[in-house]
Amino acid sequence: MVGIAGPVVVVGHSAGGATISLVPARTRVDRLVYVTAIVPEPGHAITDTVGADVRETILSVSRDDGNGCRSFDLELLASLVPLDERDAYLAFLKSTQRPQGWAALEQPWPGRSLPDVPLAYVLCTEDQIIPPARQREMAARLGVEPIEIASEHAVFSFRPRELAAVLAGAGRLT
Repeated sequence: MVGIAGPVVVVGHSAGGATISLVPARTRVDRLVYVTAIVPEPGHAITDTVGADVRETILSVSRDDGNGCRSFDLELLASLVPLDERDAYLAFLKSTQRPQGWAALEQPWPGRSLPDVPLAYVLCTEDQIIPPARQREMAARLGVEPIEIASEHAVFSFRPRELAAVLAGAGRLT
């Protein structure tokens, strides 16, 4: 990559794991970090990879927008945080969340194999979207020991300092 002198670390959260897995085939990447993310399987849809239970959980916390996308129920997601943090979290969700292309989750992942670059997996031990046991399976498929953070799925908002510390060291992870 032009202009980047240090390590290039690409981070993907949740379904973003399928996207970051395609990046090394297109440009220089020194490490991928999957954050409570889906590790795709060539030829399989993301919804198949995560399993019917996770698919149903995603459907239960989102609504069909009628255009191939789903939008998360922000009030429901905000109910996961302590009462004194709810308003701030809801404001954060409203400013950051966009409709998700559902069709992309139900089509076969287009990659031929997982990338051959150093990998890391951040597992959220309190995740109610992708169960920790499923995350352990995904980390095992990557051949890595997961880095655990006691957090819900949206670790970047629930435990930003802990996640930032992991990501700041990602260029040095072995």
